[in-house]
Amino acid sequence: MGRPFERGIPTTSRPGKLDRPGKRWFVVALVQLACRCHGIELRQAIPRKTLSAVNSHLKKIPFKTYWVALHDFGVTFLALALAISLRGEPHIPDFGRRFEIFAGLAFAAFALFVYYICSLYASRWRFASLFDLFGIFKAVSILTATLLIADYMISPRYIDANKFFGGRTLAIYWSVQIILLGGPRVAYRAFRNWRRANVHNADMLAAIAIGRASDAEGVIKLAEAGLAGPIRIFGIVTTVPQEVHQVVRGVPVWGLIDSVEGIVRDAAERGIAIQRALIAPEALKEVRQIEEVVGTFRRLGIPAIRLDIAHSTDMARPAKLHAVIDDDLLIRPLVEVDEEPLQAYVQGKRVVVTGGGGSIGAELALRSAEIGAARVLVIDHSEAALHAVLERAELTLEDKAEVVEGRLCDIRDRARIAELIQAFAPDVVFHAAALKHVPHLEREVAEAVRTNVLGTVNTADAAIAAGVGVFVLISTDKATKPASILGATKRIAELYTQSIDAAPALVGGHVRHATRLVAVRFGNVIGTAGSVVPRFRAQIEAGGPVTVTDPAMVRYFMTKREATDLLWTAARVTTAQGTGCQSAVLVLNMGQPVRIDDLARRMIRLAGFEPDHGMQIVYTGKRPGERMAEFLFEDREPQFDIGVRGIVAAESQSIPLPRLHAIIAELASAAEQGDDETVRDLVADLVPEIRKPKNVIAIGQARGQAV
Repeated sequence: MGRPFERGIPTTSRPGKLDRPGKRWFVVALVQLACRCHGIELRQAIPRKTLSAVNSHLKKIPFKTYWVALHDFGVTFLALALAISLRGEPHIPDFGRRFEIFAGLAFAAFALFVYYICSLYASRWRFASLFDLFGIFKAVSILTATLLIADYMISPRYIDANKFFGGRTLAIYWSVQIILLGGPRVAYRAFRNWRRANVHNADMLAAIAIGRASDAEGVIKLAEAGLAGPIRIFGIVTTVPQEVHQVVRGVPVWGLIDSVEGIVRDAAERGIAIQRALIAPEALKEVRQIEEVVGTFRRLGIPAIRLDIAHSTDMARPAKLHAVIDDDLLIRPLVEVDEEPLQAYVQGKRVVVTGGGGSIGAELALRSAEIGAARVLVIDHSEAALHAVLERAELTLEDKAEVVEGRLCDIRDRARIAELIQAFAPDVVFHAAALKHVPHLEREVAEAVRTNVLGTVNTADAAIAAGVGVFVLISTDKATKPASILGATKRIAELYTQSIDAAPALVGGHVRHATRLVAVRFGNVIGTAGSVVPRFRAQIEAGGPVTVTDPAMVRYFMTKREATDLLWTAARVTTAQGTGCQSAVLVLNMGQPVRIDDLARRMIRLAGFEPDHGMQIVYTGKRPGERMAEFLFEDREPQFDIGVRGIVAAESQSIPLPRLHAIIAELASAAEQGDDETVRDLVADLVPEIRKPKNVIAIGQARGQAV
C-alpha cells in the first residue's frame, strides 16, 4: 500500500519544495491512524472533497512548520509516557500496551490541534518570547484538563482502579510538557543570538539605543533577531532617571540623554567604540530632548538613525534604517492613510503627473508605481528634472522602474499637452506643475497666470477631452483668502476646476462630461525644493546666519508621504462619489501651525549648535506677498465629513462658466502681451482680496510728487 496521502488526497503535478507531498505525510498519517483505531478507512471517514480542501490548505503552510509540529507531536507523546513512568505507581494492566500506544498517539495528534489554537505556530522559534511561553502554558493546561476529565469520566467504566492517571501523574505531565515544549524554543533562540553575536558577525557595528527602557526593548529585539542589520547594541541611554543601571534583555541602561558625551567617552575607554545611535520610534515624540541628543551625536560624528519596523517580519523584510530627519520631528503625529483601500484603487491605473520633475510630482510618480499603478507618465518642461526622476525610479523601484516613463512638455502648450494625454489615455491626472515662489511671482504676474491659470485650463480641458476619470489639482493654503499673486492664481485654478466639475453642461452646449475634478490644498511640504527647510539646512551648513522673516510667522507643515497619500485619497473618494455628487476641496488635518522661528531653532539644535550662541538667527521682515499666517478654508466654505480619518473636505465655490471663460480669455490675451498691470487687475476681478487700495501710492511715485 502506498503512503496514506496518495490514496486519499490528490497530489500536485509540481514537485517543488512547497508542493512535495512528503512534507504532509505525517499529518495525514495521524488522521489515518485515528481512523484505523476505529476500524475504518480514511476514505470512508472523510469525503474526497474535504480531503482535497485539507490538501490545498496544507500546501500554504510553511515547510518548517511541519517539522515544528512533528517535534511537538513527539514531545507530547514523550511527556505523557514520562509522566506515567515517573509517577511511582504500579502499572494498571487493564489496557494492553498496544492500545495505550495508540491512545497516546491519538492524544498527541489532538494536542497539535490545541497548539494551533493557542498560536504556537504563529511565530518562529528564533523570535520565541513570553507570548509564546504563555501560549504553551495555555495549551498544556487545556491538555491536562482534558486528561483530568477523561480520568474522572471514562476510567471508572473500564478499569478496576478509580483513575488511570491520578493527580500526581497529571502534575508531572503538566510540568514535563511545559519543559519539553518551551525549553527547545528558548534554547534555539539563545543559540541563534549567540551564533549571530559571536560567529557570523564579528565585525558588527557597536550601537547605543536611545529612549525609555520599554521603547528600547523593541529595538533590541530587532537587533537580536538580525533584522536591524549588522548592529550590536551595547547600552541604552534613557530619558527616565529611575531606569539608570537597570538591564533590559541583557543590555544595561548606561545613563540619561543629557550625559551622552560622557557615556560615549566612557564606552570608548572600555574598548567599545560607538558607531551608531538607534532612536526608538516612541522617543521621537519627545521632540526637545531628541533635538539635543541628535545634535550631540552629530557633533561626535555618530549617525543617529531610526528603525522603520512597521513591516519588518523576518530576514526577507528586515527593518529599514533611516537617518533622523526633520520629518521625524514634526510636533504633531503623522496622518497615516489606510493603505489597503488605496492600493486596491490604484491597482492597474494609468496615471499622468504634470510637473513630475518637481519635488511633489516626483514623489507622487514613484509612490504611484510603488503601490500598484500600471503605468505612470511624468510630464515636465525641464529635461534635467525629467531625467533625474527617471533615474531615481531605476534606483528605488527596481523591477517596477519600467512602469514610469517621461515626456517633455510645457503645460502652456495647449496642443502638446492635449496630444500627450489623449495618446496615453490615463485614468487619473495629477496636476502638480506650477510656479510657486511668492516674491518672484509678485514681479512676474503675467508669467504666473500663463502657468498657474492657463496651464491648469489646458491640462483640465485635455483630461476632459480624453475621458479621464479624475483630474486632481494640487493647490495651496495660500489660495485661501489670498494675499499674493501665487495665492490668487491658484485660487482661480481652483475656481476653474470646481466650476467645471459642478457645471451641468460645458460652454457651447456639449453634453455633461464624465471627468470628476477635485482640488487639494497643501500646506508647506517639508523638504521640497525651494521650501524653508532646505534653505535653513543650507544656511546652517554654511555656518549661518539663519534668516527668518518674522518671529511670529506661522505655517502649516506636512510630509511628502502625507501629501502623496492625500492626493490619491482625493482621487479615490471623488471617484467613489460618482458624477453629479457634491464638488469639494480636500485638506489634510495638519494640526496647529508651526512657528517658523521654532522650526529654525529645532534644525539648529539638530545640527549640534545652540541658537543665538553657536548659530545666529536674523529676522529679515516679511517679503512682498507674504502674510503672518495661512488659512485652510474660506469663511464661505462649509466643511463636511468624507469618512476618511485625517482629511477634511469643504464645499467648493463655483462661479458661472460663461463669466469665468470670458475673464480667462481676457487674462490669456493680456498675459501673452506681458501686461502685468492689466493682468493683475483682471485677476483681482475674480479674487478681490489682492486688489490694491486706491489710496495707496507707490514709494517712487510719492518721491516724484514731492520733488
